[in-house]
Amino acid sequence: MIKPILRTILILLVCSLVASTIHAQDIHYSQFYQSPLSLNPALTGHMPAKFRVNGMYRDQWPQVPVGGTTYRTYMVGFDANILRTNDQYNSLGLGIHLMNDESGAGKLNTTEVMLSAAYHLDLQENMKYYISAGLQAGVINKRLDVEEILFGSQIDANGEPTLPSNEIFDNTSIFMPDFRLGLTFAAFPSYKTRYKIGVGLFHLLQPSETFVGIQNKLPLRIAAHADARFGFGSSGRFGIEPRAFFQTQAKAMELVPGLLFDIRIVDKASLYLGGEIRLDGSVNGGINTDAGIAVVGLRILDWDVGVSYDFNISSLDTATNGRGGLELSLLKIFRRAYKVEPILPAIRYN
Repeated sequence: MIKPILRTILILLVCSLVASTIHAQDIHYSQFYQSPLSLNPALTGHMPAKFRVNGMYRDQWPQVPVGGTTYRTYMVGFDANILRTNDQYNSLGLGIHLMNDESGAGKLNTTEVMLSAAYHLDLQENMKYYISAGLQAGVINKRLDVEEILFGSQIDANGEPTLPSNEIFDNTSIFMPDFRLGLTFAAFPSYKTRYKIGVGLFHLLQPSETFVGIQNKLPLRIAAHADARFGFGSSGRFGIEPRAFFQTQAKAMELVPGLLFDIRIVDKASLYLGGEIRLDGSVNGGINTDAGIAVVGLRILDWDVGVSYDFNISSLDTATNGRGGLELSLLKIFRRAYKVEPILPAIRYN
């Protein structure tokens, strides 16, 4: 039963990646696996616990001299796993995801509020193989601080910004409804091994997105992800965690493969470190190396704290001096108070 389902999901992933013909890019994270609700709606409630909270902070390209920090992103999420009982293997996940992004030193500000739900189906009622489907619905607000923007038309013959811009905006704050779908397959064949793959579709309605009255739609985005953990030694003390993320939007593509090494340093505490590489390009063009990413983190009890840094190795390194972005992540799960085996019984399965 498992092999046909797994084959179907793999086909869905490939078709989704090939079929994309879209027009802009959303916000991305280096530690994408630490933000489950923004990675895939099907990951809502996908955890070995009852509740989960997580937060992300990203500060990208602060060295570029454009009035301060160029890109700064804040995110917080909360989700719960309900319906799980002694005789009920399937469960329902509910959650909420909040994000704020400041671009160009806050001249363009994006805020999104998304409600999320997912159903997790135990395929064999043995807590080893799950297929999950999720839905998100919410609103996106984009605000433009026109007074802080310098247009080319304002530069006079002496190179000074003394002229009026004469730019006309229909509005400087827009609200857009947004819907997202996701699907994942997860397997836990042993206590030392687990893996999952998934695909998410974002901006299904492709709402209108414009400040100046010109017809422009927020493009569909397709994201695919995969990760695994292979444990070695006594009780899986050492772990290798390969992972990868791919997304495409508006003919732009991004691929982030990575590998983490995890070692238990004391009982219920482990250290992980590793790295990723970010490749980007376009459907009609080539692939470029954008950044090398270093990752280090600590897992203590039910806490997971991660730090990553992007080292820019693209043509932008002249402006960034090779430096890219700092990212901090924090994740905490709250286990059930009563004696019931949790759904998705993975070791730190985020």
